[in-house]
Amino acid sequence: MSEDMLQVSRVLVAFILFTLVLIRIGSLVLFAPFFGSEVFSARVRLYFVAALSVLLIQPAADTAEIPVHLEMSTLAILAMQEFAVGTVIAFLAGFVFTGVQLAGEMAGQQIGFSMANVVDPMTGIQMPILGNINTNLTIMLFLVAKLHLALIYILAKSYDFVGIGGLVAEVAAPPLYAASRLQAEAIFTVGLRLAIPIMLVMLMNSVVEGFVTKTMPQMNIMVLGMPLRVVLGLSALIFVYPAICVALVPPDWRFNLVKMPAGALGDMLNDLGELVEAMGGWEKGP
Repeated sequence: MSEDMLQVSRVLVAFILFTLVLIRIGSLVLFAPFFGSEVFSARVRLYFVAALSVLLIQPAADTAEIPVHLEMSTLAILAMQEFAVGTVIAFLAGFVFTGVQLAGEMAGQQIGFSMANVVDPMTGIQMPILGNINTNLTIMLFLVAKLHLALIYILAKSYDFVGIGGLVAEVAAPPLYAASRLQAEAIFTVGLRLAIPIMLVMLMNSVVEGFVTKTMPQMNIMVLGMPLRVVLGLSALIFVYPAICVALVPPDWRFNLVKMPAGALGDMLNDLGELVEAMGGWEKGP
């Protein structure tokens, strides 16, 4: 084979590697919280994916397992594997945000804000106003705690454990099932933990309203009940939101790419890191 043919072959392999890296990173940016926000235009996200792909192509090439003889079917399988890895990381990273949104919806329903919907700038869909506030608060904490950098770090480390062409379904399926079940449970556990204080306050308010209705039936409780419920709910939110911030990201956090801070967001990223290691069949030493 001539030197020109060898040069063309190397350029082709480099192009294939770059495309596969682009697919993994692009799928994560498309579906991950904050990165997939509609606030950013498609052009900005495309530039970001391309720049990140250039930075990660070398570590991806070091662990890539690309066959010598490439066919269209082989390339399609490699592309689907890369899309699957990026999508899994993105979707599991968004489960905590879904739980926080669920907490806002439950609290808003108890207060009486269930009919007040606003357009979420992150997703472009309508959601209850408290769910929108909780989601924006979580995004803010996610950025302030630099956990978006931790998510990029997990993506970069995924090439060490699950290189291009190294995804094996028999190895990845059990930890993926366990992590998906754990994160799905986190939606409800996080939502209930964050919404329970407001729900308890509203329950006490309902008990008082029932007692007043029985003792003073001449009082129109429907006229006084709703304003009182809104005032109590908003007052409770003022005291609850600092605790919600602590539950998501503790105040004594330290940015550490090896061990993420405690709290719901930090636990989610730690679980993601362990999932990436388990998908590659990597086992911790003694």
